[in-house]
Amino acid sequence: MSDDYVSDEEQNDPEAMKRESIIRQWVSMGHFMVVLLGVACVALAVIYLPIFRVNEVRVVGNYFVTDEDVMRIAGIHRGQNIFEVETARATKTLMKDLRIEEVVVRREFPNGILIDIEERRPVACVACEYGYLDIDRKGMVLRAYKTRPYQEIPLIIGTTLSDLYIGDRTHDEVLIGTAEYLAGLDDDALAKLTQVDVSNPYYVVAHTWNGAEIQVGALERISDKAHITQNFLDELDTARQPIEFINLVYEQPFIKLRT
Repeated sequence: MSDDYVSDEEQNDPEAMKRESIIRQWVSMGHFMVVLLGVACVALAVIYLPIFRVNEVRVVGNYFVTDEDVMRIAGIHRGQNIFEVETARATKTLMKDLRIEEVVVRREFPNGILIDIEERRPVACVACEYGYLDIDRKGMVLRAYKTRPYQEIPLIIGTTLSDLYIGDRTHDEVLIGTAEYLAGLDDDALAKLTQVDVSNPYYVVAHTWNGAEIQVGALERISDKAHITQNFLDELDTARQPIEFINLVYEQPFIKLRT
């Protein structure tokens, strides 16, 4: 006789029908739980296979912060299971480091981690009441010195900073604009600048290592002026005649040669 058979007596007994329905529900749930448990066991077995142990951590974009420091701060190490790496937490922890401006942490299956960093880059040095401060493109203080060391970034003259320490930001619009302009140059170009004079904020002037002036003027059209400055500095070493200055005040720049 079929298991689904229900006698006439049971059909006329609502309580029996209810019990039968409950039993069937529990049996179905039991089958489901057994299948679910089996799937979970298989998934765990797969997840913890040796192939999913991290054996490569790629750190890219870092210059000042070492790979080892990045991994230590992020709490990521070789040999741990890739699924145990909390990428969001690692990102949040790395972002607390003043040297790091942006970071992305992601898994690279089956056994790799990528940490892509954009560091805060010092673009200028400014005098302060106790020495000198390095600032990034947003005016954040990255380093402080009593005596300025040899650097391949220019010194901003014509102003000073006060009551600022590492991690603070300047709200001086002229300094922020100048830092933004300098951030548009690559490291080789920055190294060719010795000073940037902001004593007249409407006529900013940068000085190169060989005495040529870059007359930036007002801090407007910053991106365009930075692009022209980059090209000018790239060609400065190979110029056939000494250059006295390049003027960027107007949209059409012009160069004056030394006589």
